Amino acid sequence: MEVIHKDGQSITIRFDKKDLAKIVEPIIKNAEGFAKDTLDIVYLLAKQDYRTEDHFKQPPHVFD
Repeated sequence: MEVIHKDGQSITIRFDKKDLAKIVEPIIKNAEGFAKDTLDIVYLLAKQDYRTEDHFKQPPHVFD
């Protein structure tokens, strides 16, 4: 995780792909202990983690 920009109104953070699951999974498993704002951010991170995975599967025998 790297803080790219920070001022009085906003913050920009860059996460490495490998770090997302380490952040997301423990918080989601213990969701009852966190505020809604924290969970909103974590669910956005989880969604981005899913979107960066390569889910494409080549259909069998496409070029036969």
